[in-house]
Amino acid sequence: MNNKEISLLANLLIEVQRSTSENLPIGHSFIPYYILITVLQHFTNEDELTVKNLFNSGAYSEMGNRYHFKRLIERNWIHLQTHPDDSRLRLILPSEKLLKAFEKISTEIQTELLNFGKKREQPTTSPKTRTNLENNSP
Repeated sequence: MNNKEISLLANLLIEVQRSTSENLPIGHSFIPYYILITVLQHFTNEDELTVKNLFNSGAYSEMGNRYHFKRLIERNWIHLQTHPDDSRLRLILPSEKLLKAFEKISTEIQTELLNFGKKREQPTTSPKTRTNLENNSP
C-alpha cells in the first residue's frame, strides 16, 4: 500500500467511526454495533436471522448479547417477527429507524470519500500564492 491508499483508508475508518458513533446506539460496547451490522447484513442478503442463530454465533457472551439485544428492541432499532414456517422461531429484522440511520451513515461516508478525492486534486500551492499568481497572470 502506498501513502495515498493508507491515508484514504485511515480517513475512511475515521469517518466510519465518527458516523456510526453519532448515528447508532453504540456507547461503550461493540455488542450493539455487532448486532446491528449482523441484522443489516442478513436483511440485505435476504438471509433469515433468528434470535437463536444470533446468540449462537459465539461473537460475544450470551449475557452481553441478551442485554444489548433487549435494549435495541426497546429502543426500536430492531424488531422481532414470528417465522412464517415455524412459530417457535423469531426472526430479527431492522426497524425503519435503523435503515434510515444506516442510509445517513452511508451518505456521510460516500461524501467523505468524494471530498477526500477533491482534496487530493487541489493544487499544492497556498491560497495566498494562488491569489498572487492569478493577479499577476496576463
